[in-house]
Formats: sequence, C-alpha cells, structure tokens
Amino acid sequence: MERSSGILLSISSLPNKYGIGSFGKEAYKFIEFLKKSKVKYWQILPLGPTSIGDSPYQSYSSYAINPYFIDLDWLIELGLLEKEDLKEYIHDTKYVDYGYIFNTRFKILNKAFKNKYKYQDEFNLFKEENKSWLDGYSIFMMLHHEHNDKGLNDWYPDFKFKVDHAMSWAINEYKDEVEEYKFIQFLAYKEYFLLKEYANKNGIKIIGDIPFYCAYDSHDLYDNPNMFQLNPDLTPINVAGCPPDFFSEDGQLWGNPCYDFKTQKLDKFEWYKKRINHQLKLYDILRIDHFRAFAGYYEIPYGNVNAKIGRWEKGPGYELFKGIDHERIIAENLGFITPDVKRLLTKTKFLGINVFQFELGDAKKVPLKTNDYENSVLYSGTHDNECLYSFYINSEKKYKDLIDKICNIKLGDNPNLKIIEYIFNKKSPLVIIPIQDYLSKDNSSRMNTPSTSYGNWSYRLGYDELSNELSKYISNLVKRCGR
Repeated sequence: MERSSGILLSISSLPNKYGIGSFGKEAYKFIEFLKKSKVKYWQILPLGPTSIGDSPYQSYSSYAINPYFIDLDWLIELGLLEKEDLKEYIHDTKYVDYGYIFNTRFKILNKAFKNKYKYQDEFNLFKEENKSWLDGYSIFMMLHHEHNDKGLNDWYPDFKFKVDHAMSWAINEYKDEVEEYKFIQFLAYKEYFLLKEYANKNGIKIIGDIPFYCAYDSHDLYDNPNMFQLNPDLTPINVAGCPPDFFSEDGQLWGNPCYDFKTQKLDKFEWYKKRINHQLKLYDILRIDHFRAFAGYYEIPYGNVNAKIGRWEKGPGYELFKGIDHERIIAENLGFITPDVKRLLTKTKFLGINVFQFELGDAKKVPLKTNDYENSVLYSGTHDNECLYSFYINSEKKYKDLIDKICNIKLGDNPNLKIIEYIFNKKSPLVIIPIQDYLSKDNSSRMNTPSTSYGNWSYRLGYDELSNELSKYISNLVKRCGR
C-alpha cells in the first residue's frame, strides 16, 4: 500500500434534509472534498440494516444495505417519486433521529415500490444475481415486520422453526411485501455502486467494515442456525463479549451468539468466507472488526448479566483466510492481544491497526515508536474513541505533558491538529483520521461510547463544515508528509 491518508465518516453522518446521511449529493460533495484535500481513502462503518440500538455492528444482515441510505431526492430523479411526496419527510435534525426514521422511512419507500415496473428488467436481473441471500433476507424481514418487529425469540413457533406449511402460506400471503424488500435492496445497491464508481473515478477508495459476529436477530442466523451455538429452541448456548479489564470491571456483554466453528470447519469455513468475499465486492479495502477472535474468542454462558464469567476458546485460525486477498484486508487487532493473535496477523499478511489514544503507555515511554508501525494503519481514534480534542482536554496532566512534548504542542496551538500532524509523520503506510478530529469536535460529536446502549451512532456533519480552509490545510499536510 502506498503511503497515504484517509478520513473516517459514516454514511449516516453526512448532511441530509431527511434526517440521516445518504448516498446522495452530499456524499458526492464529500468525495470532491477528499479529492481536493489529496486524501485517497474514505472509511465508512458497516452498511447493513440496523436494528434496536441503531448500531451498524448489530445488523439484520451481512449482505443487505441499510434502506435509510437511499437518497429520497434520487428517487425523484428515477421517476419513482414526485417532489410533492417528500414535503412531509423533511426532518433536518442536528443528530440522527432513528426513531423518526424507523417510523416513517418505509412509508415513502413503499410509494416508490409501487412504481417498480419502470425498472422491472433491471430489478429482475438484480434478483437473479443476488438470489443466494436476497430471498432469505426478504422473507426474514417480512416475517420480522409481521411479528411487529419483535426479535426472533418472540416469533410464533411455526415461523421461528420454519414449519413448511406455515412458511409456504406466509410467502404466498405476503408476496408483495417480500418483493418490496427485494426492490428496496435493488435501489440501495444501485445507488451505492453509482457512488462507489464516482469515488473510484476520482481516485478515492472505499474502506468498508465487517463485524466479526452476526446479530442473533438476523437473517444470517435464521437461514443458517447450524453455523451458531444454539439450543434446539434456537436460544444461544454461549454469547460474545470481552472479559473485565481496566476500562470495565464487568467486562462487555455484546450478546451475539457465538459461532459453531466445529461445524463450520467441516466445509472449510465456506459460509464465513462467503460473508467476507461478499463484502470485498462492496469495498476496495475491508476492515475486519475484532480480528483477535479468529485466534481466540471469549464466550459467556447465555443468560449471564455481565461478562465476568466466561472462557476463552480457540478461534478458526488461518484456515478461514485461505484464498482471501490479503492485500485488501485491514485487521482490527485491538483488545487483549496474545502471541497467537500476533502470529495469525503475521501469517495472514494483513495490515493491523494502532490507535494514538491507546499508545501512551504509562506516560514515561515515547509512544508510537518509529519502527513499530510500518505494517499497520494508524488512527487518531476509531468510532469507539473519544473525539481527539476531548481526549486531550480530559487527559491527566502526566499524559497531557507527554503529548505536549512528543507533538510539540505549545500555548495557543490547536492540540488535536498538532497530534494529527505527529501521526502523519509516522511510518504507517496509511493514517486515518475521523472527520470530527479535523474539525476540533468535542465529545458531543462522539460516534459511540462502548458499553452504552443508547445515544450512539447519531453524529451528523454540518452542511458548511467542509470548508476550503480545511481542505487546504489537509492537502498541505498530505504534501508535506508525503501521503
């Protein structure tokens, strides 16, 4: 990978008058901003449809794209909607209002669906090419809706356990609803790939993100229960999380069902490889979340209220990655890193990651040693970190003094920009900066606070914040640091 830089910004965070970012004109403007700023990569968060809690890491599907990202004005251009249709859906809030969008967005998408005949041939081709996942996803989402969006555990048994006569009846009775979910995915894929094509033509590569785990309430599990550790009643046996550490005395209880890797190994992990390879079709580079779990993962008995009681189990290891294009993978190797994780990272030849905010040690050693990061992507912070400005302001004096020293921060300097300049000068082939850190945002713009269930994933970029001055600053920094 050539020496370069990227910006982290979720699609959901783009400006948009309908309440959440989209693949529409503001996304194109952001690409133009990146090009003008000499930035080569745009990292986004997972694109999957979100469920309760709004986390893109807890999605209904590893294959589908979030319908919220379809730009409503684009549907006017396609002739699927009229301008008058959208007046009541204008909801230009400071933060993403997921509740409002959940209650309104499918109403207007249903209106667009009624005009699907205008794209019937193209739609039919999409259905055929994506049949392997699209049928199952659309049936799952139809059943989810008909169960008043209750989780899979609360469905009627005939549908929870896929009793033949019940499934046949539902698919026939609600065939229009199933077709609508397929059409919505057709639109989402169509618009996303138009955006990606524009990015690539302008020299911008998209970095996507795949969670290690699937959500329990997902079509992944519903169609492939044998891939997971489940009881006969489909309740999980063990769920995912991480043990207590410095940051959390109870550990983190994520709740995703753990995989049955013994079963997956029987066909050489083909099911999991399909997940990864599908994501590689969507993006130029793929970041794999929670990479350490491929070496060993922490499982917690289902029903526990925290992660204190659990055990480490061996992960699938290198065999799962055979045949995967290592040059297009970034491995998120954060957390409790043991020698087996390091060996696996070396064997796969993936780039790892490092995060400035995690590199300060005991405030006595200089962080980010020059020779340690030639094979990793260096971040000022990820979606889970504090905004860099708040991180600096909130740091204890001994850490702040250390940061001042190594980043040459003096009275009157903008501390987050000085830290970014320090990061840009490191040997990492790629540095990635969240847009909030360039904009000197505080934690009111933080994307996610781990171990909290609500109030996350709602940051939105302002319409006028991508200024010419900021672009000029970034492009000069890129030139000066050879990125």
